[in-house]
Amino acid sequence: MRYAILSDIHGRRKKLETVLADAETRRVDRFISLGDVGADDCLTLLQEVGAMAVFGNYEVSGWRRLAPSHRAWVRGWPALLAEDGFLAVHAVPWWPNGLQTVKDFDDWLKGTGRPWRSLFPYLTEDEDALWQVLAELENSGKAILFHGHTHQQTIWSWGTDGRLRRVRAAIVTVKPGHYYSVGVGSVGFPEDGSWATYALYDTAGGEIRLIRLKAPDPSSFPT
Repeated sequence: MRYAILSDIHGRRKKLETVLADAETRRVDRFISLGDVGADDCLTLLQEVGAMAVFGNYEVSGWRRLAPSHRAWVRGWPALLAEDGFLAVHAVPWWPNGLQTVKDFDDWLKGTGRPWRSLFPYLTEDEDALWQVLAELENSGKAILFHGHTHQQTIWSWGTDGRLRRVRAAIVTVKPGHYYSVGVGSVGFPEDGSWATYALYDTAGGEIRLIRLKAPDPSSFPT
């Protein structure tokens, strides 16, 4: 399988269209959205390509503002997907026991008065959270966590020596006995200098590839 994994669209339809078209040229088998889609027209595009999805903090706070058909779809999204050797989540793969759905998360935040960051922390801000990712991967029997939320493309790895390392390459071959935390970036508002970003994962070749797209040439737009 070849997966295109994208996140944090935040209603930017044109960028999403460009990402989906680019992924199609790379012969992707399946799309996965990691939440914070942000608009009905973007949800329609994801439905059209048969995307799988997990919810993010935007869905928790904004699902009631969606069209009824999309509202029902989003409320059925899980917080976590476990696929071919990897986990996929919006922010982190842990939260209080008993929470499963968008509404569960919404009710918990309202009932406790806690800020949304208590359920959706940023992995870029907390090294202890990265070590917790390793524990979650080991417990799940998966080698890779794909996440969004940070709006940055980052890869961290743990080798057989147990050391945490930042991976600077945009293409990584998954090694036996290694674990990886992969930030796929943002389609709508990347914070690392690109116009739109996403990730590819080829399970056959064991290859993770971070994709950065440039803004289309305005002269190519129809008049």
